[in-house]
Amino acid sequence: MKLALRTTLERDPAELKSRLSEIIALSNGEKEALGFLPNSAYEEAIAQKRLFAMLAEDDDGQSAVVGYILHGGVFPHARVQQVCTKPDWRRHKVASALIDALVSDLERAGFLTVKAKVADDLAHAQAFYEQHGFEAVTSKAGGNTRGRTIIIRVRNLATPHLFSVAPATIDLGLPKRFGNEASFYTFDLNVFFDLVKNRQRHDAACALFGAALDHRIRLGIASEFITELRRTSIGQKNDPVLQMALQLPRLPPPVNAQDLDRLAYEIHQIVFTDRKDASAGSTQALSDARHLAHSALSRVSGFITSDGALLEARDELLAKIGIDIAGLDELLTLLPDALDEQSPNERKGDGFECKTPSADEVAAYLTTANVPASVIDEVCGTPTGRAVGWRCGIWVESKTVAVACLASPVSTAGEDRLLINVDAGHLDRELYAEYLLDAAIKQACLNNPAAIRLLNVQGQPTVGALAATRGFVATGSGHDLVKVAIGQPITRDNWEATRQSTRRKTGLALPAQWPNFQNGSRDIAVTNSSGQSLDLSPERFEDIFGPTLYLWPGREAVIVPIQRAYADELLGTNTQTRLSFIEDRDASFLSRRAYVNTPRARNAMRPGLAILFYESGKNGGRSAVVAVGRIVDSVLVPKETTSRDAMRRVVVDDLSEFSAMDEVLMTTFDNLIAFPTPVRFATLKGFGAAGSNNLISAFPLSHENLARVIEAAWRK
Repeated sequence: MKLALRTTLERDPAELKSRLSEIIALSNGEKEALGFLPNSAYEEAIAQKRLFAMLAEDDDGQSAVVGYILHGGVFPHARVQQVCTKPDWRRHKVASALIDALVSDLERAGFLTVKAKVADDLAHAQAFYEQHGFEAVTSKAGGNTRGRTIIIRVRNLATPHLFSVAPATIDLGLPKRFGNEASFYTFDLNVFFDLVKNRQRHDAACALFGAALDHRIRLGIASEFITELRRTSIGQKNDPVLQMALQLPRLPPPVNAQDLDRLAYEIHQIVFTDRKDASAGSTQALSDARHLAHSALSRVSGFITSDGALLEARDELLAKIGIDIAGLDELLTLLPDALDEQSPNERKGDGFECKTPSADEVAAYLTTANVPASVIDEVCGTPTGRAVGWRCGIWVESKTVAVACLASPVSTAGEDRLLINVDAGHLDRELYAEYLLDAAIKQACLNNPAAIRLLNVQGQPTVGALAATRGFVATGSGHDLVKVAIGQPITRDNWEATRQSTRRKTGLALPAQWPNFQNGSRDIAVTNSSGQSLDLSPERFEDIFGPTLYLWPGREAVIVPIQRAYADELLGTNTQTRLSFIEDRDASFLSRRAYVNTPRARNAMRPGLAILFYESGKNGGRSAVVAVGRIVDSVLVPKETTSRDAMRRVVVDDLSEFSAMDEVLMTTFDNLIAFPTPVRFATLKGFGAAGSNNLISAFPLSHENLARVIEAAWRK
């Protein structure tokens, strides 16, 4: 059993006073580092709630103090006076948990900074504070007895005061909208005929109108729709198609008919005249222009059509007229899911379990964590309209220690609201926060790109720090963090579809043309909703838009074998129901995981390459590529002295079987994306992507073959 399972953060003054002798004994053992304080100072700090401790319980149910933190200061500037951990608990991050718990308390209370004074000859203490965000700002002479120099370290706290003056790293310019009301689209006769005349696109049209009946989208028509239909109708009173169309919701007439005429003329010029379209000036072309003009003047979300001329001109129409032209199929991918019961999140880790909590359970936990009631209601209250809610919680010995709530918009645009709260004093808080962040991000972009707003709740420094590593950035104003998640690899073939769906969902515009880097620049120009251009390197692009892999020109890959027993857990590609008592290792809850193989493969496993995982056919494996990720680093590590952190990122017990040498190659990867359709060995062989050894070892993959494999995995 892990030690972390048996620990609790104790704040109660009465309980701490009963353990005063333990705290003093722990302090006396560390006088060289901590300095001297009289016993009365600890008793006074407990009474003033300036000291709290970590307790650990042994197998007999007896508990003891294994660490404490003593703090002080004058608002709004706090000070760490002592952090002390029992020697045999120093590799279990007790001191880190105590610091994070203090930071959590201080941020909720509105403190601006927390300071620590550390002697320059205490190398471990200096490294500890630097690791936890305390920057050295000045120094002063210590006492005459030891002749030390004291380094003053300060950490800025994530309070509203700080956020209000801190510049945003990147302003994504995401509009702060939730989309409580379904988006309103108009459509043309082609879409209507697809529905009522059972044409080739009948199923897609049925799905669209079914979503409207389910209140996930609103549909209507312009007056020109009826005018055009009447022109082609024979025996209008007995025409069931016309009679059905007359029952459709209709846009109100424009306030000024001259505005409609003027805008229709401009649209006709853009779509037909300027492009020298053969239908320019025809009754049909003029009618299409009036459809669009009326829709644009009514500020609808977009116009649905399968007309090639309109779709080809849509970028110019969006830029000059402000009307979004959407194809039927691409709009269907943006429709929010129906409001069904979410699938369970039940998983077990080493000493904890994940499952789906009820809204009441989440609200109760967040209330005890001092989260404002308005925030609780925003993410887990009664859904507005048909907003979709997703929740996940983590329990340790029947106690809730972390929760995540994701409220997705009902509209085809708008942002997902995310709230994550983790017990700041728990030793495994980073693991829980990391898992909940990644699970929520993947849920948000499950079917299409998503704009995600991570709501700022003071006292969650771990969540904020981990969110930054996943591409969340500060907003231009306000205290929340935002990111965009695409959720699948980007290739030349799907660039246009990705560009359109990303713009509609997030307001961010990717370049109209596939970046080819032929001008020497590797930056990707992304335009936010305010018109500001953001130049992102391919690597930064992947961070901000992740999970995604951008197959930029010339990007190569490596394909590596993995047995199904390891793939199921390391990659999360298991399609079987796991037994409830089976515990997953920590690696399966982390975003950065590690693949182990022989040092002979080190030339093939280069940072920045895409890494494709081929599940071998042994022991019931699928003989197919099942997932792709991005290599972060690849290092040789000794088999006998591998660090605890490195071993947490793998799902093997014994490294010896992976190499006959004294070392193994440990390759860390992130941006992991499971394939919706595994790519079979025969397909790989046809691409020339299997090598002469039939993928029994790492095999380099060209850019062209990488693109072929990715496209095969996402081919519908």
